[in-house]
Amino acid sequence: MAIETHRPIHLFEVPAPTLPDPHETDSLESPWLEPVTDALPLVDHRARRRAVPGELAAPGRYLELQDGETSQLVLLERPVTHLGRGFTADLRFEEHRVSRRHAILVQRGARVRLLDDRSANGTFVNGRRIIESELRDGDVILIGPVALRYVEIPLGIPDRPAA
Repeated sequence: MAIETHRPIHLFEVPAPTLPDPHETDSLESPWLEPVTDALPLVDHRARRRAVPGELAAPGRYLELQDGETSQLVLLERPVTHLGRGFTADLRFEEHRVSRRHAILVQRGARVRLLDDRSANGTFVNGRRIIESELRDGDVILIGPVALRYVEIPLGIPDRPAA
């Protein structure tokens, strides 16, 4: 059985973030107006060591990180995964617009939720700023300006020999 690989996230495919009403803000200099950035060049060495190409990934839940046409999957191994710029983050990004404690991924049973951890530049799912959101396979996540994709690889049923 072939494992389905996901297409790379091209920057023009990332849904545009929902912008606030300019009359409700003091300034139009909004942090989410920044350009979207590929995640793979920004992750720390621990995440790079754990990353695998999509075709080699075992069944599980992953975050897809890209660098242009190259993409790698990082397995979500723990029930709670902290995303951010700080040294205590489980998935650490070296990008000044990512907060030290930016977001939290929580796996519980069949559900995966993404929670914004009071970040300065916001957490977005499919272009909408969130406080919390349940994730589904293929959802595009922006951690500040850094683009990721949530990927689920289901457990496959082994091929049966022909009778």
